[in-house]
Amino acid sequence: MQAMTDSVTIGRILKPFGVRGEVRIESLTDVPGRFESLPMVTLVSPSGQSLDTTITHARIAGHSYLLRFSAFSSPEAVSAFQGALIQVPLDSVPPSPAGQFYQYELIGLAVHDEKQRTLGQVEEILDLPQHLVFVVRQDNEEYLIPATRQVVKQIDIAGKAMTVAPLEQWGLPYAV
Repeated sequence: MQAMTDSVTIGRILKPFGVRGEVRIESLTDVPGRFESLPMVTLVSPSGQSLDTTITHARIAGHSYLLRFSAFSSPEAVSAFQGALIQVPLDSVPPSPAGQFYQYELIGLAVHDEKQRTLGQVEEILDLPQHLVFVVRQDNEEYLIPATRQVVKQIDIAGKAMTVAPLEQWGLPYAV
């Protein structure tokens, strides 16, 4: 996951599709119609190369999307950007609904429990089948905190803090 910057990752290029430069992508956004309504994006390749391009066509294909970018006209042109992140400016992200948060907003939050013990900072978010899990680290300690209402008691984006139930109440040994 990425820390808060001036852009947000909304997808990843998986592989070329067809002979005209279309790509299959993995969507990393929950915003409906996000790719269909988005004209300009920045692609950041695994090597760090970035490319500003427009989305000229988007369609749903099963559990993924097929996109056509103005920058690509062949599968060979796509190959340098296979695995690239698709990013948009932070100011183009719609506000999250009340009581919900974008993952990028949670990275870097200070985490403490209701007994005021500091556990560390959210460094990563794992998307597991049952629920999300916050990876919280401080020094040599790591906690895997389930993103459930029973464990996460409060999230304060403005205050950059998360409060969780005391470790003893989690019911499982989440400290690693």
